[in-house]
Amino acid sequence: MGQDRGGRNVTTDNFFTSVDLANQLKNKKFTLVGTMKQNKREIPQEFKPARKHDENSSIFGFTKDLTLVSYVPQKNKSVVLLSSLHHDSAICSHSGEPENIEFYNKTKGTVDMLDQMCERYTIQRATRRWTMAMFYGMINTTAVNALVIYAHNMRKDQPKKIKLRHFVQTCT
Repeated sequence: MGQDRGGRNVTTDNFFTSVDLANQLKNKKFTLVGTMKQNKREIPQEFKPARKHDENSSIFGFTKDLTLVSYVPQKNKSVVLLSSLHHDSAICSHSGEPENIEFYNKTKGTVDMLDQMCERYTIQRATRRWTMAMFYGMINTTAVNALVIYAHNMRKDQPKKIKLRHFVQTCT
């Protein structure tokens, strides 16, 4: 696995990952590992799904600070991952996947958990205005973050588990 220089890494899903974000985080001594949407202009055409790519094959691209990998888990599909933590083309011997992908799979759990918690009890409403959709998403994420902080700071005599729905209802 790649070595984290500063001890802090941000793992993101494809909605947030970009070269610009990786560079901004680098300036703050954070590393970034995240999947990228296939339509991002930063991704070269060779890294996108194509019939000529073999199953379980990988293509790596490097800059001074970033590594881009395109892994083909099955025909005509690819996973594109950007990393400022990994700087080599190492492949795991037991899975055949690049180490970048292995690291992402091990650390993405909290990203998936946040998405699940936001969906389970959401304030989202149907809207055509992207600003409102973004606002609803920020409120959902804020509620989950507040619950995490609250649960961390709870006293020992209080119940450990509290549902997001109950937390939001009692706080409003």
